[in-house]
Amino acid sequence: MKLGYDEAGHGPVLLMVHGFPIDRRIWAEQISGLSDIRRVVAVDLRGRGKSPTSEAGWTIDTHADDLAETVQSLGVDQVDLAGISMGGYIAFAFWRRYPQMVRTLILVSTRANEDPPEYKTGREMTAERARQYGTAALAGSMLPNLLDESASQEVKDRVVGIFESVPGATSAADSLAMKDRADSTGDLPSITVPALIIEGQGDHLLPEGSGKALAEPIPGAKLVRIPAAGHFAPIENPDAVNSAIRGFLDG
Repeated sequence: MKLGYDEAGHGPVLLMVHGFPIDRRIWAEQISGLSDIRRVVAVDLRGRGKSPTSEAGWTIDTHADDLAETVQSLGVDQVDLAGISMGGYIAFAFWRRYPQMVRTLILVSTRANEDPPEYKTGREMTAERARQYGTAALAGSMLPNLLDESASQEVKDRVVGIFESVPGATSAADSLAMKDRADSTGDLPSITVPALIIEGQGDHLLPEGSGKALAEPIPGAKLVRIPAAGHFAPIENPDAVNSAIRGFLDG
């Protein structure tokens, strides 16, 4: 499936993959802020925004295959691949399946290990809630863990607005896809391309030390911690995130 996307700029493609339960707009400030050094392409994964959907459920590998089809449609052989949260899980799958297409990896607010049993149960409950009441119903319980305490009301309203636009069936399918995803821990030492790990200093969703645990097994990986930001650092402190990505890509 070829995905819909927003894009700006010229040059090598920086392909940006959003997380759960949101869409391409989490990267709005990166599209505008990095377009002078890259052709920035922020995709909507299937089932939301500018992208088509499918009746059956999908997997993390399905999303990775959609990305590969989209990369081919862009007319390029390689991309700088950035993924946040669930987008990071997809980036790991993409690396396993299409390593020749990856020039660099940028992993934001994510982890490599699979869900423990209690997390899997939570994913099932989240899927059922999204299916019954819509993605907007997830905002109340998720927002306190997604955003830093310093997040402005404007940022909160923007995130809630994105939640409200994503169909409940899409979020349900994504939640189950995350539950069943492969453990990527063993793949980390095989990542031979330059890698940047970004985490928000106020991220309450991931266990403490997740960024360090992700960076250490990847040869030469760089870790940047973003102040005044939680799990959604690209929208909470976009200037710091853009500075980190710019420095990495310029290098």
